[in-house]
Amino acid sequence: MKKYHNLFFILVLLCFPLFAASKASINELNSCRALVDFVDVKLDEFAGYYTKEDMALVHKGLLAYSEFLQNDVITPMLLNMYGGNADQAKLMQNLFDRQQVTFFRHLNERYSKRKLFTEYAAAINDCTAKARVRADVAKALNTSLNVMIKLARQS
Repeated sequence: MKKYHNLFFILVLLCFPLFAASKASINELNSCRALVDFVDVKLDEFAGYYTKEDMALVHKGLLAYSEFLQNDVITPMLLNMYGGNADQAKLMQNLFDRQQVTFFRHLNERYSKRKLFTEYAAAINDCTAKARVRADVAKALNTSLNVMIKLARQS
């Protein structure tokens, strides 16, 4: 019996990230996507400070993660929420997109200095705990976050 108890415990530990990831709300996921998009847009202000190669690596990872969140996580959640009704899901997505403008404004006020912050990388990294990321996206995003941290330290 103890053998089965240990096996059950190991299975719970292995599966817990899947259960935790599924508990993220659609609002949290949209906030993560908005943050990633904000940082991606904000990068253009830093073009003169860092190499094109570094900026390209950061853009690539952020774009991959944003597209993953939208296409593989948020859109399917919306469709599921509305019983497959694509029109309703699109209306809700439009609402999230309008809220993103306000989110960008608040982030611009908070991060007015023209440099990359390690806080950006930390916040985006926190987002990865909300939804299981595909391996290819995780690799590109990890590279992106590492470059962001390296660049922030150079400033």
